[in-house]
Amino acid sequence: MEYEVEVMNADYRIRATAADGLLRTVAVNTTVTARQAQQVHDAWPLAAAAMGRLLSVAAILAGDVKAAGARLTVEVDGQGPLGRVVAEVLEGDKLRARVQHPQVELPLRDNGKFDVGQAIGIEGTFRVIRQEGAGRWYQSQVPLRTGEIGDDFLYYLTQSEQIPSAVSVGVLVGTDGLVTASAAVLVQALPGCPESLVEEVAARFQALEQISRRVADGDSLETLIRLVVPEPIHWAEAVPIAWACWCSEASVLEALKALPATDLEELIADGGAEVTCHYCRRRYPFSASELAALKEDRA
Repeated sequence: MEYEVEVMNADYRIRATAADGLLRTVAVNTTVTARQAQQVHDAWPLAAAAMGRLLSVAAILAGDVKAAGARLTVEVDGQGPLGRVVAEVLEGDKLRARVQHPQVELPLRDNGKFDVGQAIGIEGTFRVIRQEGAGRWYQSQVPLRTGEIGDDFLYYLTQSEQIPSAVSVGVLVGTDGLVTASAAVLVQALPGCPESLVEEVAARFQALEQISRRVADGDSLETLIRLVVPEPIHWAEAVPIAWACWCSEASVLEALKALPATDLEELIADGGAEVTCHYCRRRYPFSASELAALKEDRA
């Protein structure tokens, strides 16, 4: 499948500490990545909003995932019409996403926003899977609360890390139906942080306007962070993040090798097979002779 993506400003992640080290914050701009996910999957606005939100959440969580081959996956499946939505990050900066049913439309909520919660549903889990190196992986999950992703991410942080946190996640879709902005901001209180400061941050988040609108209007992540935490702020270096897919013919061959012999024989009898990557939609065709050779190699 061939596709082109309009060039926009680059996505990135920025981290900082504030209030003399009592607060830590992470913010991500995933606009380009979310737009590319939408185009790759030919997703309607509702599915694009869900993928954009999940990509931002995954990008925040993957801030410490830097080792070669390390991967982080965030997935939600609440039995709603969108089905399963997945975002993955490889080595901290390579992002991809997929949605089971990309062409779903529902009425807008009373506030004019997409009803992502209804589209995802709540009969399921918010799951995070971390894979570090060869074969070592860790999984944690919480029940979905609203399906809106931001609320579920906050609940996950509260339950898994038990650290007071505040988060804002948003995706703006333009009148042309394409993602215009996608971003998220997370603030967490570190040990020793007084309750008064936690309450101040909560109030700042409450007053914060829709962050995706602010990003679309030109606000940087640094500007958003300054709106939600007090000075002094100590900045880490910004890290570029971008859409990428790490599928390959070799990985597809490994998957085919794992099939039962009877399944391989059926594919050979059918004259071959074509495997499509669920993330980038790239097609990998295999002839009957190639599959027969694969079967022989496995024997």
